Amino acid sequence: MFDHEPAHVHVTGPGQAKINLPGVFGIPEIVFSAGIKRADMRRLLVEAIAHATRSYRNGSVFMGGMSDAALRKAEARGKAMLESEPRAVSARYEPETGRVVVDLVNGCGYAFPAALVEDLRGASPEDLADVRVDGLGFNLRFPALDVDLYVPALVSGLFGTRAWMTRELARAAGRKTSTAKAQAARANGAKGGRPRKVAGG
Repeated sequence: MFDHEPAHVHVTGPGQAKINLPGVFGIPEIVFSAGIKRADMRRLLVEAIAHATRSYRNGSVFMGGMSDAALRKAEARGKAMLESEPRAVSARYEPETGRVVVDLVNGCGYAFPAALVEDLRGASPEDLADVRVDGLGFNLRFPALDVDLYVPALVSGLFGTRAWMTRELARAAGRKTSTAKAQAARANGAKGGRPRKVAGG
């Protein structure tokens, strides 16, 4: 996923959680937790942190200090997100338009061209066709591509990492400039081109 700084991991499946790495004071911080039992949350977060840091020891030290109060706060933030953040109830790929269409829990629909997304660019229609809703609707999963996309980030227009988005925006701006120059050149040509310079007497 690519919903930007700070560095973080998502725990997804039947529920959804997010951990900032590092969080406050340089240690991992649980941002929110929704739909995950506390016992499972403790186990899954140890695994997620260990995977991110490549160190079970560091993960275990953090998890040993995780209090029920911290989990309650994360769960409260998760509950608030369930009520306010965009989440998917279904998703499908339309090969005729090249778009992924997402139906949201609030009754709205959202569609985006697959080619705009960093992790989906160049994927085959067959691989894009297998798109699944995961993590209480926060996640779009493309199993054939091993890609997970975070729905709130997609809806806010984040289609890749910060560096990739910067490059894409610059490239799009360059295309617009080139198109404008071409249109101006055609218009000028229709008027007979630039007036010739006259040498001074």
